[in-house]
Amino acid sequence: MTGDGVNDVLALKEADCSIAMANGSDATKNISQLVLLNSDFASIPKIVAEGRRTINNIQRSASLFLVKTIYSVLLSLLTLISSTEYPFIPIQLSLIGVVTIGIPSFLLALEPNNERIHGKFLNNVIKKALPTGILVVLFICIWTFLSHRFSFILEESLSSLCVLSTGFCGLGLVLSMVKKRKSEESKLPFSIYRLVIFLSMTALFILGLTYFAPLFSISFEL
Repeated sequence: MTGDGVNDVLALKEADCSIAMANGSDATKNISQLVLLNSDFASIPKIVAEGRRTINNIQRSASLFLVKTIYSVLLSLLTLISSTEYPFIPIQLSLIGVVTIGIPSFLLALEPNNERIHGKFLNNVIKKALPTGILVVLFICIWTFLSHRFSFILEESLSSLCVLSTGFCGLGLVLSMVKKRKSEESKLPFSIYRLVIFLSMTALFILGLTYFAPLFSISFEL
């Protein structure tokens, strides 16, 4: 709802988003959520675009963060029930967090995004994060079962295999965001910006598993 007079106050108060003009009445400006300082409706499309960018980018970043929350909670419950050790050590979680959450979420939050907002925020976030989180737990359960059943995987290697599976599952979620959106004017079926982010994080993760393996306590000795 937009307005500038006292007669608009009730409608502005009931509206989900109320916008007032700077040259309007004081009552209208006090009750409104947004005030156009230049008193020009041409600013509204820019406001909508910024709102879309913020909500859509936060939604994608939240999915990356929620994956870690999901598998951390599930793994904590499983380790308590089965009396087994937690599959990661803190320094390994740092490597996973940097390449699958920290850097990608920061860069994706800065990206322009004019896509229309669809569905509910929480449902959209969970729908993307839940499958990846469950897949991580499934891989870790498989590696743990094989290590205890056949005893051919050392304890250090088990932790490293869990890091490998978790990292690539997280990068798989980042890869799912590479696809071009409808609002993007590109002849390619993917976004070059997001593809570069994915390839860079993959290279950084592989570097952490190989060259910096001692730093992150990575070992694949059987």
